[in-house]
Amino acid sequence: MLAFRFMAFHADGSFWETVMRFTPASILLASALALTASSTLGQKASRATATVAPDARAVAWVEKGKQALAAEDVAKARDAYETALLLAPGEKSIYLALGKIARLQKMPGKAIRYYSRVLDDEPDNQAALQGEGLAMMEKGATESARETLAQLQKVCKASCPAADPLIAAIAAGAPKVVSAESAAKPASGEPVEQQ
Repeated sequence: MLAFRFMAFHADGSFWETVMRFTPASILLASALALTASSTLGQKASRATATVAPDARAVAWVEKGKQALAAEDVAKARDAYETALLLAPGEKSIYLALGKIARLQKMPGKAIRYYSRVLDDEPDNQAALQGEGLAMMEKGATESARETLAQLQKVCKASCPAADPLIAAIAAGAPKVVSAESAAKPASGEPVEQQ
């Protein structure tokens, strides 16, 4: 039945007349809706990227963390920065501080994760690249550290003081890992007695 109506509608020419009459209005309405939608999305995006004032509680915890680091209380500093991170989860400076603390605590894998979090948002962050490269060297991943150094030098373009500590660490080589068996042997080379 529908096909019959379409053919009848089409046969007398009123179909094309109707299409031609309403097409410009449809295009105009679709354009208006598209412009409205894109401007609304643009406003939401600009609000999302706008600088947000830091949470006062997070700032206070960061200050406690700085004081603890100055007093060489690394565990207390870590706790303070982790609390600050809960209050301000997007604050990159907190991730950088936690990466530094993880390196001080000889946890290079954890440090790499913190630095990577910063690099996800800011791939050209020199402090994060330097910290990640140093943590990779501490972990014994020399080749990965070299790749990070190349990336850091590419970001710097000219002179790169941020690369100097990483260059020195790579030149020094990966830390020597002592196995439990070799640590148990006496210095004289005699075998350890089994008990």
